[in-house]
Amino acid sequence: IPAEANLQEPQEGALGAPALAASCLADNRLNLDVYLDGCRRFRQLFEGRQGEVLQVEFLRLSSNDHLLGTTLDILPHLKHLKSLVIKGGHARDEFGSCQHGSLTSLPPDMGNLRCLTHLDLTFNSLSTLPSCILHLSSLRVLLVSHNRLVALPEDFGSLSKLTFFSAMKNQLKDLPRSIGDLAVLQELDLSENALEFIPEEVGNLHNCTELDLSGNRLPRIPDSLALTSLWTMLSASVDQQD
Repeated sequence: IPAEANLQEPQEGALGAPALAASCLADNRLNLDVYLDGCRRFRQLFEGRQGEVLQVEFLRLSSNDHLLGTTLDILPHLKHLKSLVIKGGHARDEFGSCQHGSLTSLPPDMGNLRCLTHLDLTFNSLSTLPSCILHLSSLRVLLVSHNRLVALPEDFGSLSKLTFFSAMKNQLKDLPRSIGDLAVLQELDLSENALEFIPEEVGNLHNCTELDLSGNRLPRIPDSLALTSLWTMLSASVDQQD
């Protein structure tokens, strides 16, 4: 996670929309999390070069940006977006610790981003998973590590194309049974939570080759995993917690 000191300071002579487009917009990518005023640059670009911004496929923003809240409403208009990163951790407090981002929700219309396959909301302040995420029909990678999630929605399994999910370092106590419906899931990281229960349905994740449950409070592993290739690794993980 880049420190605030590595972010680029805004240059007063280059804040016009054409200059912003030349310096920030390249190959349908907008990497604005490296700027202290990234959200302001994004809004200026949208106002001055809207046609180009609407074609963006890869977007990165810092959720430590104080203008993030007024920027989120623009995102549902980016219908070609394939990868969206809104991460915290770019700013540090007086003790040098990375600060969580301000993101607590997403606009409902975000669920209409049919091309979105990669969503990274790491190091934020989410206590619940925004419901719009469950409508992202093409989503394959979802990263919500280092948040404050206490539960996943009951219909989380509706993300049928998900292949990688990481929710490490949250406050999850259990999982919805629908997680077993993620038929193509290959990697699942639930480490460093407060899990006390894993549903038997997790044994239905036949394509999952990596499952990390370390750093939880699990008294046992579901019997449904006994015949899977993950059994040995999980047994060792639970033994270490006892």
